[in-house]
Amino acid sequence: MMRSLLLALLLSPIFAAEPAAIPPKERDRQAILAQAGTYVVDFHFKETVGFPIGYDLKPAYDSGALEKVIVLEDSADKIVLQHVLQTDHGIIKHWRQDWLYENRELLEYQGNQTWQQRTLTKAEARGTWTQRVFQVDDSPRYEGFGKWLHIGDLSQWESEPTNRPLPRREYTKRSDYHIMVARNRQTLTQTGWVHEQDNYKLKIGETPEENSVIAREFGLNTYERTLPTRCAEAQAWWDEHQNFWADARAVWDEVYQTHPTITLAKQVDDKPLYRHLFKLDKKLAGKRGYDSAKAREQIRAVINQFLNLEPETTATADSY
Repeated sequence: MMRSLLLALLLSPIFAAEPAAIPPKERDRQAILAQAGTYVVDFHFKETVGFPIGYDLKPAYDSGALEKVIVLEDSADKIVLQHVLQTDHGIIKHWRQDWLYENRELLEYQGNQTWQQRTLTKAEARGTWTQRVFQVDDSPRYEGFGKWLHIGDLSQWESEPTNRPLPRREYTKRSDYHIMVARNRQTLTQTGWVHEQDNYKLKIGETPEENSVIAREFGLNTYERTLPTRCAEAQAWWDEHQNFWADARAVWDEVYQTHPTITLAKQVDDKPLYRHLFKLDKKLAGKRGYDSAKAREQIRAVINQFLNLEPETTATADSY
């Protein structure tokens, strides 16, 4: 009896009940929402092919943690999921994913800390979901679009090729490539979900014709559902800090609406953007008499220090 009860608690919601005749869009929504919960997460990345002569494959990267995935918004055409890591070193506000139905506006990474708006045609967007992924400080990271596939118990979304900045595990260690071109695949399992990545490491040349792929990499992130009590600290942290980050998202929304092209400085006063915002979050969040308007003013001032800079070069990932 106890084992059956535990299994029922750990099953992904979409597998917990008998499938019924559900409209396709609603089944998509249920699959996205099924990513929320409490997980044991394993991150694995391994280079599989090096293309330049003499290229040495880099060592595989493996890591893991507990992670809470929280639903921040759930409407007919938009779902917002916030990831919060719980580690031996403390709580970390992790990435955020926004899902938009039949969205036509993409903010695509161009390299050189620059993102540029691209408009899809109605035909391209029809039936698709855009996944917008944001950095830990809610600045842009990457956006991809694709359709959910449902066959029996299988629910899977796969993106078109998507430009991304270098991952955090490499951007302070490597300068031999500039853009990660990724095809992302997210699939539900009976006890969680998996995020697979087919990654190409792109070196930008002086012209698009001189762009070159230096290596291919496979990524596999597994999310295995566990008991909610294991991430009680992460949930408590988010409860205390959520107002600050709601205000940060509101300020970033202003930026996205007014800047068809965004270029961000890597550092201001020798610190990256996330350190500035994390410091402000620590100062303001959870305080009695928290003032949302004043918080937005301070958040806006920090972000504006990083905005409106010219790209370091004019090279982009065009024609990859």
